[in-house]
Amino acid sequence: MNCWESMKCPPDTYNQCPAHPNRGLDCWKVTGTKCDQGRLEMASIADKITFCRKCSFYDTYAHKF
Repeated sequence: MNCWESMKCPPDTYNQCPAHPNRGLDCWKVTGTKCDQGRLEMASIADKITFCRKCSFYDTYAHKF
């Protein structure tokens, strides 16, 4: 399952996300993602990892990669 499917992002959000279409399984490794259904753009890696550690998708899938 890709992050945008799990997080129920609308198509206009995930189509603009740099994790789409090839990094939906490890989105936490991609800067500039449109997290929280597009409400947050994670530009810096420091902000991103802080957010990702609280994310249910990250919590479920990060240990698999």
